[in-house]
Amino acid sequence: MISLLNKRLMLMFTVIMVGGALVALVLTSFTGALVYFHTPTEAVAKTKELVAKKIRIGGMVQTGSLVRESGTLKIRFLVTDSTTHIPVRYEGMLPDLFREGQGVVVEGTWQSPQEFVATTILAKHSEDYVPVDMSEQGIAKSKESLLKSLK
Repeated sequence: MISLLNKRLMLMFTVIMVGGALVALVLTSFTGALVYFHTPTEAVAKTKELVAKKIRIGGMVQTGSLVRESGTLKIRFLVTDSTTHIPVRYEGMLPDLFREGQGVVVEGTWQSPQEFVATTILAKHSEDYVPVDMSEQGIAKSKESLLKSLK
């Protein structure tokens, strides 16, 4: 009777320990994978605590700020929320929708308080969805929406 009780206690102890270890492993793996989103104003205000941490910054590509290095995939531009702007450096292929005056989310790290180095660029598209009717009004609205997104 005592040996059966000891076996059950050992089994319960083992299950609790293994379960606890799995829960701890899952929780710690999620914390390392979190990437927080900030506006340029928030990111500049928290620059010192965000240096060397992977973050996302969302805003607009400031018109007139895009500079491409000829012969390379390197670019520089400013991300702005119309209050604050952040200089961004990136090397790689750009999304098709990326252009000046368009919404963008950049993911990367602060290399210095003056420059953000992006590893990923996500271009935002127009949020206006217009289902296309086969009527003249539907076609006119879809053309209008397309022209609006190209500006």
